[in-house]
Amino acid sequence: MGKIRFFHVADLHLDSPFIGLKHLPKEVFERIHNSTFASFEKVVREAIVRQIDFMIISGDLFDEEDRSIRAQAKLLKQFNLLHSNEIPVYVVHGNHDHLGSYRLELDMPDNIHIFNAETEVKQLTVKNGTTVDIVGFSYGKRHIQERRVADYPKRYDDRYTIGILHGSEGSVHSSHETYAPFSIRELLEKNYHYWALGHIHERQILHEEPYIVYPGNIQGRHRKETGEKGCYEVVLDHHHTELTFIPTHDLMWRTCRVSLQAVQRFGEIFQRIQQALESLEKGNVLIEVILTDDESLTQDMAAKIENGDLLEALQSEYGSQQGLKWIHSIRWNHTQASRGIEQDPFRQEVMETLESMGEEDWKDALAEMYEHPSIYRFLDPLKEEEKKSLIEETERLLHNKG
Repeated sequence: MGKIRFFHVADLHLDSPFIGLKHLPKEVFERIHNSTFASFEKVVREAIVRQIDFMIISGDLFDEEDRSIRAQAKLLKQFNLLHSNEIPVYVVHGNHDHLGSYRLELDMPDNIHIFNAETEVKQLTVKNGTTVDIVGFSYGKRHIQERRVADYPKRYDDRYTIGILHGSEGSVHSSHETYAPFSIRELLEKNYHYWALGHIHERQILHEEPYIVYPGNIQGRHRKETGEKGCYEVVLDHHHTELTFIPTHDLMWRTCRVSLQAVQRFGEIFQRIQQALESLEKGNVLIEVILTDDESLTQDMAAKIENGDLLEALQSEYGSQQGLKWIHSIRWNHTQASRGIEQDPFRQEVMETLESMGEEDWKDALAEMYEHPSIYRFLDPLKEEEKKSLIEETERLLHNKG
């Protein structure tokens, strides 16, 4: 078997709505809204430059079931570029863009090979004559809780076999819903040369030789998806595998911690944050500033942070710079200084209500959505961590004026 070179890409989530950021200035929001498309354009450019033999996309090309024509047209343009460079693409659809969803479809070029809802083997022969079996399935519906690995055939000895699976490994702790669960042992029993996983947005290598890999998503979509995002270039050379991570993010989400220890003036807070931001890497970044050690703050200084004045000043300062360095929120622990601030009664009541809500209260509050005939089937039950995240986000919006 000769050497083969391919890209392992997953979780494009094209046309992500970034709903929680719609309050941002229009030009900033548009830049963020287009970031998933820009990221996939980087993937395609790198694929062409590196002259890969083929590309694998392990699910969730689109963010929504009723994928927009705009998103499909942008994807088609990139697929046509790959077609003109003789690069085939092997695609499985995941829980976000499953085959059973309603959609208007644009015709794809013949280099695009989409897996059906039943597990199947697609075979190709690359330019050096090496044969590759690629095994996988697309989600036929949004929720697949059953184990599907048993449907994957064992490999033949005379060719490479690569498995594609959009699902959840049992030991991986994630905020993502559990779909098509599997264990590392189950995958190893198939004796494949490589497992191209999708669904988990954090980059993880679960096993080496054979490699079992989550490449993560190509573009972070919210403040918890920080750091570099991208895909893997994989080179298989018989019994040896070489992985190269390729950053493709258009924007990077970052947290920036700033100590306020011994601060005497409000201007010092602004200066310390500026200094911390200057130390961040170049490029387009969306930043959450986390303030620590606020014990020396006066009530007046704390109030200016609480009411959003500091955030507004920082956004005014950095919003006019070339490129994008946008502070989307300020978070702090509200220790000594904030205890003496007169609390907004409305804010206090909202937070006390949210924090005291029991299971039945949550059901009542969300009943209109979960019982809506057009929406209910797309919704998963809220987990405790998701409820906690909603409460934290509400508090952030109240502190920072939305």
